Amino acid sequence: MNIPHLLILLHSSMRTSSTNSIMIGIAICDLIVLSENVYERVQGYWFYGSRNPCINDFKFWYLYSLLIGDFLLTVFERASFWLGVFLAFARLIIMKAAGTTLKISKPIFGYLLTLVLVGLSSVHSAYLYHGFSITQQGTWKPDRTCTGYPANYSEPTFVRRFAGDETVFSTRYKIIDGVSRILVSVFYPILAILLFFEIRKSAKFAAKTLSKTSFEERHRTCRMILVMTIFYVISSAPAGISDYVQLFGNLSTKSILLTLVGYGSIFISALFCLNASSHCIINFTMSSKYRQTVKMCLGMKK
Repeated sequence: MNIPHLLILLHSSMRTSSTNSIMIGIAICDLIVLSENVYERVQGYWFYGSRNPCINDFKFWYLYSLLIGDFLLTVFERASFWLGVFLAFARLIIMKAAGTTLKISKPIFGYLLTLVLVGLSSVHSAYLYHGFSITQQGTWKPDRTCTGYPANYSEPTFVRRFAGDETVFSTRYKIIDGVSRILVSVFYPILAILLFFEIRKSAKFAAKTLSKTSFEERHRTCRMILVMTIFYVISSAPAGISDYVQLFGNLSTKSILLTLVGYGSIFISALFCLNASSHCIINFTMSSKYRQTVKMCLGMKK
């Protein structure tokens, strides 16, 4: 669902404002995160994580791909959340400066913002992941029941190791990451409330000064961003809480808290996937320009 959504946003008729260019950045980030989630689940459940005695679960390329995938996931997931914050913030500023052409309303602002946020997020993730390396650990031999292998066949096994004190780097990383997630969770409801009141405040004024079509499109765009903001609050808050519970909570073995944190990572991934997938539906139901672009892409409208 995210690929068609991205293709629609990249259409020339949609690349007209910073709102749409920021949404393009969000769609790209979400697509990368979802792709990594799918790759990890498919490889983990059906291939290398299936405990098949005939498959070496610790191949170099597989562990290296997971390392790169973890890095990309953290980079673009964090960037996606902050792009959502700036999407709501930019829309709020544009609404308050109605009638004035601002630089942040131009498409180039959204593209530059995406590059800056992805860059900053990459620096943060690189702080932790630069210390990991894939090193050889031992030798793997297929089970006697396995067929298709020559006699005395073996393969080297590898493991991911951290050069240095992983606890120190991991703790610092989680503190900053937790602060980032909590800030996102705090900013979202504040921006949502401000957007709500700004929509109500400008509704009467816009209805008098703008044409009916322009007024309705502007109102739909604001409501669309408001709904997306609410979805972002729901998907970002649990992750920030989970980071701080792991750092400062007493997670004893077989405790309920440890179980919740363990299964919480799956729940958090599911929330992000649902939030990312919902953007296409939200845009289609609340933006007439988006629907018109869909019709043009499908050849239903000249």
